[in-house]
Amino acid sequence: MRAPKLLMIALGFLAIAAPTPGAVGSCGSDALDESADFMSYCQKREELNCTRRFLRNEITAEARDICRWDAVDACGLRAFPNDCRPTRRETEACLRALASFDTLSTSEADLKECKTNALCRATPSDQTDAAVGDAGESP
Repeated sequence: MRAPKLLMIALGFLAIAAPTPGAVGSCGSDALDESADFMSYCQKREELNCTRRFLRNEITAEARDICRWDAVDACGLRAFPNDCRPTRRETEACLRALASFDTLSTSEADLKECKTNALCRATPSDQTDAAVGDAGESP
């Protein structure tokens, strides 16, 4: 009678302690550790920057829309530098910080999640020749 009881305890322990289906290898890398897609990141970041400027009353709604379209075009002409490979985790953290109303009055340069050394200064707003959002700005 004691052996079946021990067997049930052992099986119960294995059911609790054993990995679940699909969890095998879960200690490895995940999709957020992969290199970020430049176009997706760049477009989202630049569009957020335009929206942030609008929400701070720096530009009009029309200028915001022009800014966002120009940002999409500008991102098509840029890329991460060859020695720069930020992860999706790094770029997603920056995008979340930019999208937060809590950081609206904080300049992007002051957001630790968007520090240029982490994201390699690869977006049009970091370039002096970027034609993003200049049309129709309000004073």
